Amino acid sequence: MTTGTPDLRMTRLASVLLVILVLVSCSSSSSISLSPSTFDDCLATLSPPGSVTGLFVEPDDGHAPVIREIDSASCTVDVSIYILSDDVTIEALGNAVDRGIRVRVMLEELPFGGGGGQIEVRERLELLGIEVRWSASDIRFSHAKYIVIDRQTALFMNQNLTASAFTSNREFGVTTTDRASVAQAQTVFDRDWDHEPLDDPDGPLIVSPTNSRARYLELIGGAERSIDFYAEVIRDVEIVDAIEDAAARGVQVRLIVDASFDEVTQEFAILLYNSGAEIRLAETLYIHAKLMVIDGDLAIVGSQNFTSTSLDDNRELAIAIEDPTLLARCLVIFERDWVRSVPGAPT
Repeated sequence: MTTGTPDLRMTRLASVLLVILVLVSCSSSSSISLSPSTFDDCLATLSPPGSVTGLFVEPDDGHAPVIREIDSASCTVDVSIYILSDDVTIEALGNAVDRGIRVRVMLEELPFGGGGGQIEVRERLELLGIEVRWSASDIRFSHAKYIVIDRQTALFMNQNLTASAFTSNREFGVTTTDRASVAQAQTVFDRDWDHEPLDDPDGPLIVSPTNSRARYLELIGGAERSIDFYAEVIRDVEIVDAIEDAAARGVQVRLIVDASFDEVTQEFAILLYNSGAEIRLAETLYIHAKLMVIDGDLAIVGSQNFTSTSLDDNRELAIAIEDPTLLARCLVIFERDWVRSVPGAPT
């Protein structure tokens, strides 16, 4: 009797330890163990939000606009991003998992130039319980930069989720609960997540490679008074021709580019300058922005650069906004950057 007691105690202790390990495991990976139907049930409990659209500007607004939306998630966070390396954002995504949120991140495996360290980032995210997939192989690059929260709110951004995007780049982003825009973004994400083909998705967004070129040409062609825009790169002949045509019909064209632009962008900038466009070179902030304001009545905010690859081959998303308050801020920032930039003709 006495000789069997230590064995019995050890057996009981082992059982208790096993239960504790199971409970800890379930607690730390709750988002992984939940099925998609569980998240569908969660989404079904949410009340539809009112239609609200806001603008954020970097580096002025910092992390708050992005982190606030991630922290507000109740059920799901879906992120499609070209490059993700920012520690604050990764921590927020991990915290969402800890709250039981399903977090999915779609990354470009091989960004242009081979930078980004996305393989290591993927490993880091997966250790946090985040679902990660590489972007679909039928597009050149997944250069899109957007987030969908609870299938009710979407963020459309110029920026990658990197430290420099929040601290030293000029970037613009839009947060919206507009149902059509959010639904279209979710459709694009879900199709790309499952590597399913996507034709022209129904909705108001500007989407590459399906309709970006046509939409930009239509909007530029309709300009009557002014086109104010930033460009990190501009290399597309058809877009440049459309802007030159606008300048020829009396539209005031102003372009802010980074002082460190490449030779090809310089060549096209010279063409625009010779057609009557005013150009300034930014030296304090890096111009990663992809913002175009037309006639002061409409602004396009998204991930597209003015290159054939971006418009015709990549996955890119942009949104057009017309709210006067948001447009006013776009123009205030543009005017501030214009004054602070160096005037002159590229040579």
